[in-house]
Amino acid sequence: RGHNTSALASRRTRRTASRVRFLPDRAMSDPVPVSSKPAGDADEAKTSPKTSPVVINALSVKMAGAIRPYLDKAAPALVMVTTAFGLAEPYVVALWAYLQYVWEKLQPYHPEEMFPALAGFVLVFFGGNFFTLCAAVEAYRLVGFEDTKRAISKLVASYKTARAASAKDDELDEDGDGIADVKQIGKKELVVRKLGVVAKAVDPELVADALTAINTGLMAVVATLRVKFAQCVTLGVTVGSIAHNIVSTHFEPVLLELTPPDYKKWVGPTVKHGCKLAGVTLAWSLQMTISAFHSSSRGAQLFARGTLSYFVRRGYLKKTAVDETGKFFNACIVVFGLVGFWSQFWSGFSLPFPLNILLLPVRFAEWGLRVLVFMLG
Repeated sequence: RGHNTSALASRRTRRTASRVRFLPDRAMSDPVPVSSKPAGDADEAKTSPKTSPVVINALSVKMAGAIRPYLDKAAPALVMVTTAFGLAEPYVVALWAYLQYVWEKLQPYHPEEMFPALAGFVLVFFGGNFFTLCAAVEAYRLVGFEDTKRAISKLVASYKTARAASAKDDELDEDGDGIADVKQIGKKELVVRKLGVVAKAVDPELVADALTAINTGLMAVVATLRVKFAQCVTLGVTVGSIAHNIVSTHFEPVLLELTPPDYKKWVGPTVKHGCKLAGVTLAWSLQMTISAFHSSSRGAQLFARGTLSYFVRRGYLKKTAVDETGKFFNACIVVFGLVGFWSQFWSGFSLPFPLNILLLPVRFAEWGLRVLVFMLG
């Protein structure tokens, strides 16, 4: 019996050893996981997990792969824009430098007074020819001029920062072969590289604020022009409707008798729309007259301010002459404004020679704004 008991124990020992021998190696080699943090930090570890660098790299590669097709499609257009900008940039910089040089040379003549006085003179005697442009400038001055001036200064500063970063990037030679890296890549790669350099150097919030300020001023101009056009059209259509009632009663029957039978159907619509067109033309002329009075008043203020400041600096007048709340200054504005308005009205709002040639760029701007007004309307 004792022999049987020892044999049974021996068989149990061999069975246990065989089970242990067939366990996986990982189960035998892995140590028991023991946390290095004190008890109670398990919740904190769950709530603030650290992102693995492998995950970040994977997301970056995935996003780059998603954006790459769009960059490849836009690359030709970006190359064209970059090439055009590269060709125009030296001329623009040279023009700006020349204008600064001319401004410095004109400092003895006080151009900050001379140019507003000249602009005021043109507005006083010829402002009615540019009533759309005057309305746009006045709206921009009241709403967005100061913000735009600050925005342009910020954009210029951003441009200088981006240009300095681009110049520094042009000198990089990361592979150490003695040739700049930008000279060893194609145009598409160069465009993408420069866009990255600019994106790193420029503050996007600053650029966004500057563009928003400029856009606000432009929207004010568009709104002003649309309102003025709507006023002209409303007044013109009203006047045209009144005229159509008179014409349709007294003159349309006569026109019907004189018109061949095949064309009588055109008499009614032609008379109706012709009256409306005449009414809109009359309303536009009235708007031109009102704008001429406004430009004369505004121009008289600029002209008086510039000329009186010149006379005060030369000692011909006292300093009180440039006091904009004084009687003398306001009397000059009234006299200049009335003379200018009467001169415009008497000449039929026409430009004499050679001003019609000298002011040709301004006339082009005026015609362009008028076309824009009709398109917006």
